[in-house]
Amino acid sequence: MAGPSEKTIKRLFAVSGNLCAFPGCSLPIVESIGTITGEICHIRAQSEGGPRFDKAQTDEERNGFGNLVLLCRRHHKMVDAEPDVYSVEALEEIKSIREREKGRPEQATDSFYAKILLGDLRRIEVNNNSGNVVIDSPGTILAKTVNVKTTRKTVKVQPAAGTIGANQVESRYIQHLINRYNEFARTDKIRAKKFSYGAISKNIETNFRAAWRMLAIEDFGPLCVYLQQRIGRTRVAKSNASKGIKSFSSFEEYSQTAG
Repeated sequence: MAGPSEKTIKRLFAVSGNLCAFPGCSLPIVESIGTITGEICHIRAQSEGGPRFDKAQTDEERNGFGNLVLLCRRHHKMVDAEPDVYSVEALEEIKSIREREKGRPEQATDSFYAKILLGDLRRIEVNNNSGNVVIDSPGTILAKTVNVKTTRKTVKVQPAAGTIGANQVESRYIQHLINRYNEFARTDKIRAKKFSYGAISKNIETNFRAAWRMLAIEDFGPLCVYLQQRIGRTRVAKSNASKGIKSFSSFEEYSQTAG
């Protein structure tokens, strides 16, 4: 089943003013550091059996702008848990109120936030599963329990085809950005928290829900923007910018020299 388009979510984010639509809620959909705190909510459920599902809708209508609203995680769970209280009409009204209060024209950065929100929507969630789950993986081994015996202390999981880690140039560029961030961040003597080389990778995992090498190649663009923004907020990068000095190579520049 096709989901919402990036163009649709970009528009939805702009008219939301980056705020949860629930009345009185001031939580952002995406925080300034890139952390996702909101979700795409279907007013009429995307799948049969879901809250407020309307079988007369087409897939295009279900994933269209008129059937979507942005809510923080808490209010998303709340309105879906009580569909009789939070009816279609009620959700359409709170969406309309938020648009009138906080809506704004689309901005270039909205594409980045749209990609992040769509990536979060497309994560697969399995609840109370007692069988096997196989996702787009021909030739996979099916088993209820898989025991791995090894003489090594750790088991290394290789990135699957279609992930960032499986693409050499893209993978090296992400590592380039991580190294540049660490290089700049560790020189900041007045930072609030003690510097840690592994912190940025943990932040990526928190924001994108997986280790960066395991992310789908479709997440490469949003991940680049996230890291570039983190670099840009360091004191060294700000100083460089004031002097007209670039703090990192673009992917196009890097790929030309990475061969």
